[in-house]
Amino acid sequence: MGTSFSKNSKGTKSATRTQSQAAPQVHQSSNGDGSGKAFSDPEARDEIILFPLDGRELSSVSDQELTDMLSTAPKLHQYGAVTIVRLSKYLALKGGRRVSPSEARNMIFAADSLHLPVPKVHRSFTADIPAIGGMGKVKGFFISVATVSDMSQRESVTSQVVTIINNMQSTTLELPSGPVGATADEKFEGPWFTEDGAGPYATMQDLENWYNHKIDICIQYQQLPPDATRFKFDRLVLTHQDIASRNLILDAQSNVWMIDWGIAGVYPPGFEQAVLAGTYEELTDIVLARLEDRGGDITKQYRSIGYGLSVAARL
Repeated sequence: MGTSFSKNSKGTKSATRTQSQAAPQVHQSSNGDGSGKAFSDPEARDEIILFPLDGRELSSVSDQELTDMLSTAPKLHQYGAVTIVRLSKYLALKGGRRVSPSEARNMIFAADSLHLPVPKVHRSFTADIPAIGGMGKVKGFFISVATVSDMSQRESVTSQVVTIINNMQSTTLELPSGPVGATADEKFEGPWFTEDGAGPYATMQDLENWYNHKIDICIQYQQLPPDATRFKFDRLVLTHQDIASRNLILDAQSNVWMIDWGIAGVYPPGFEQAVLAGTYEELTDIVLARLEDRGGDITKQYRSIGYGLSVAARL
């Protein structure tokens, strides 16, 4: 009998860190009722009922109609200001105030340029709220405590995720840092930026300078020694920044697909490993241990500027 992927006792480590070493967290909204619990409509996974776009071409549906369907179509997932609804047997729609306009661009790049297992984006738009319209639905289920208990399947999932991350980390990109195709005023977001985001930064050197400024702040407020190691970035790679069981789904053939690319972007190697090291989940612990580059030193360096990213975020 196998055990399921789940958070383990290592989660208590975060409480023992000093303020300067604390790993920043991804901030998420709770539902309108304040419960903070995710909601899923059982009808959304019913393969028998008729969905709003069954028998209709996506191209015949207006952006406003799709926006309205965020409220009326069966909900695959709703948490805070993000909603995913079932449009048809093979299509889903993701939208809401917390959906990043860059998510569709990140997904398309990941699939087309790096050939990563990402649901196909058929259409994206911004009406009153950003939305990824007609995002291809992968028939499968979320990897969670309740789903993956078979040891051979666990091994398969782990191996696939390791391969995906190694692929991303080993592929140097000649692109500007930040979200793929970012606009001039689009901020960089993620656990290793301040809560309100940072930038944008036109060059990798500008990004490096921002992180070294955070080191200077930590030194100034005696959170780091004067000789603290400076950041030095020499290349950029595609980074998801939120790899965890909740963002992985399996299809009928047990192939892993990666979802939720909202804070992904082009960043220095090590961003991914630093986030994995702070997830405190059995799956991510095992994946991190098997990566070609575990990023131990850079993870410690990012954690060392926790004070500059939180308490001194605006300095």
